[in-house]
This record gives sequence, C-alpha cells and structure tokens, in this order.
Amino acid sequence: MIDHAIKTFVQHRVGGVIVSDENGEIIYTDPRIILSEHALQTFHKRRPSMDDERCWELSDTESEKYYRVETASVEEGGRRLQCHLFTDVSDYATLFKDISDYSRQISDISDFQKRILAKLAHGYDACLPDLCELCQASEATLYMEMEDENMIRISHFHQRLQNKVVEHAEEYKDLMSSKRFDLVDGRYCFLSEQTGSQRYVLFLRRGMNFNEEYFREASVYNVIRLFVENGVLREKIIYESEHDKLTDLFNKDKYLIRRSEVFGNPDKIAVLNFDVNNLKLVNDTLGHEAGDHLIMKTAESLKSILSDTVTGYRIGGDEFVVIGVGATASDAKKMMDTWSQALDDINKEEKEPITVACGIACGVGEYDLDRLLEEADRNMYQNKDKMKESLGLPRR
Repeated sequence: MIDHAIKTFVQHRVGGVIVSDENGEIIYTDPRIILSEHALQTFHKRRPSMDDERCWELSDTESEKYYRVETASVEEGGRRLQCHLFTDVSDYATLFKDISDYSRQISDISDFQKRILAKLAHGYDACLPDLCELCQASEATLYMEMEDENMIRISHFHQRLQNKVVEHAEEYKDLMSSKRFDLVDGRYCFLSEQTGSQRYVLFLRRGMNFNEEYFREASVYNVIRLFVENGVLREKIIYESEHDKLTDLFNKDKYLIRRSEVFGNPDKIAVLNFDVNNLKLVNDTLGHEAGDHLIMKTAESLKSILSDTVTGYRIGGDEFVVIGVGATASDAKKMMDTWSQALDDINKEEKEPITVACGIACGVGEYDLDRLLEEADRNMYQNKDKMKESLGLPRR
C-alpha cells in the first residue's frame, strides 16, 4: 500500500521521467514531459556524465516551463541507463523572478532618489535628466508660471537642458490645466501642481523602452514634486535676499559680493553712478510715498540699459550703481544716451520732472577698481552741482 502511494505521488505530483542510454540517446520520455526542440538541444548539452549524480535546472522558453532535474545512473539488463526526474518548478521560478524584479525596482528608485537629493542646491528643473533616464523617456518639458502671471518659464530636456521665458499666450492655457496622465500633443502629463501662486506642469514623451511602471510610481512622483517645489522656494528666497524690494534691482549686499568677486576681473569695465535729486525735499514736503515714487521711476529708467553683462544696484536711499562688465567708454556713452531717453519718456507722464545726476568712469586692462568707483562718484557729484546751479539751487 505504501509503495503504491509513493508511486501515485511520483506519477501525478512530482513530474515525469526521461531515460537515456550511455550515448545520451533518449529511449523513454514520460508523456507528461514535452520539451521543445531547443530545450532538447539544451538537455543534451547540459545533462551530467554517466557517473555524475546531481540536481540541475532546465528551462523551456517556448512553453515557459522551468524544471528541476535530478539525474542518476542505474543498471538494467546489463545496460547502464541514466534516469532524469523532472519536477516542474515554473511557479516558484516566476515568484523568484517577481521578487528579483521588485528588488531591482526598489534599488532603481532608491538610487534615483539619492541622485535627486544630491541636486537640491541646483535649479528646480535639474531633475529632468534623471527623470528621463529612470522612465526611459525621450524628452521632458516643464512649464512654470512666473511671479509675473503674464510670463511662463519653459525648461526642456532632450540630450541637454534648455530654458526660455515666453509670454503666457492663449496656446498655454489648456496646457497649464492638464491633469496627471493626460495625453497632450503626444506627451504624457507627469506633474500638474501649484506652489504658492505659481502653477506648473511637467510632460514626458515616451521613448522606445518607456517604463510605464516607474512613470506611474507614487514615490517617483512625490520626490519630483518636492524637488520642484523646493527649488522654486529656494529661488524665491535667494531672489529676495539679493534684490531691493522697492525697485527690484540688486541690493547693496549683492553689489558688495560682486565687487569683491567679479568687478575686479574683466579686461574692460564701465561704472555709472546715479543719484536722485531732491529726494529729501520731496520726502519732507510731499511724504515718503512721493519719495518712493521718485526712486521707483528712477529704477525704471535704469532698467532700460540692463542686460546679462550690465547690472544695476540700489546701494542707498537715492544712490544707484550700474556696472557694465566688458563695456568700453563707447558702450558707456550709448548706455547714457539710452537711459537719458528712457528718463525723458518717463518724465512726459510726470507732473514734476525727475532729475538724476550721473557720473561715469571706465577701466581697461590693469585698472584699480576702487579708484574707478571714486572717480565715478566724483563725476556724479560734479554733474549734480551743475544741475543744481542751472536750477538755482544751493550746491553741495
């Protein structure tokens, strides 16, 4: 009875048997074991020698079967035969593969999070290359509304990161209202959020091996959202620490940092000092709101000459400095003409004209920055005295 029970178990539960002779020719195959041609070739290559008794594994990719094979030699009728007991362990192999895939996913996402955290000091769009790599996306585009609601900053990554600022035109309204997973113009919305008053959306374009699972993974979504919002907040804090609140020009602290780190290095430089006339008188007679108006309108006129290489600073109540890195005396003259025209245009709308004194100094080669700044300051006060004299006001 016990022998019959074991035989029944082996026949119906464990698997099947293949028997081969000394030459490796198969002389018996259990009908339950059906191997593809490719699997049979693998069987002949991998089966142990006649004297080797061991367990080994065989996969049949065509039938998606995975077998554990136990091989041993026996003698029957003067012949040496090799018996191979096949046990179907496909379910276990699938389970191990699932566990392995899950472990790999956890490792991928963990590595991704570490790379993202290492970039926290960078701009809010610095995460786009890593996100494309993780999801195997061909490109990524982040649209961020600016503090000025009429402008949008577009960050695009395709092999390299590029940025531009555009007007918030009609074409962007539907785009900015996209929801997560929406398909828009062949791209899929990964992020659609708002930080403070700024709305932003992030789109990915699928690559050939696009990883849908990572694209939909909540932990990936959360780390990118937090990175972007942290970057926006960081940029805002930095901006406010470097800019004068009333005029939106750089403040004195930023001026002093650049004075020691930047302004002494270029081969050519132009220094323009500005001072608003009669600010104290306006503050005393018309109030500080009227004085602030003078300051803001003066700053507005100075912005007409600013660029990537020409920067403006409010360094005191009524004092401003504009620095042109790489600018020549001719460049400074053009800046003065542009600024004068801008101030004239502003004065056309003013009840009382705004007058601003200016002094220029230019350096070439091995110049002394401190002397240039003093020279520009002297020239500015000379200009102020002349303006007061022409108006019949007491000079300094």
